[in-house]
Amino acid sequence: MKGYLIDTHILIWALTDNCRLNKNVKEDIEYFQYAYYASVESLREIVMLRNLKKIDVDLNMAISYLQQFQIQIVPIELEHVQVLEKLPTLTINGKIHPDPFDRMLIAQSIAEEMTIISADAKFPFYRDYGLKLLINE
Repeated sequence: MKGYLIDTHILIWALTDNCRLNKNVKEDIEYFQYAYYASVESLREIVMLRNLKKIDVDLNMAISYLQQFQIQIVPIELEHVQVLEKLPTLTINGKIHPDPFDRMLIAQSIAEEMTIISADAKFPFYRDYGLKLLINE
């Protein structure tokens, strides 16, 4: 599976038409320029963030968006968990990066040889472990 895996915040920004989403990324998604994917882990994170009242996006909204733009949902497979097991927990700028959502997305991206689109400043530190990254700037 090759293509682009969308990080959770990229998906949320697309859903809310947030100006932080790179215009080119937004247009590429909406004009079906490449194969885009979203992890079921991102949907789980959206549910958690909504339950914590940190975002005003719900699961149905996310699913509708994914269907509208033909973004396939990537399930969590055994191979992803095996890559996750080998992925080190990095210390970045003096802080451990234990975020389970980020780490699963990184593992999925590595296992599936996808390029992940993210604005997360921690993701570039995983390039040494096989992560292909397109930074949303």
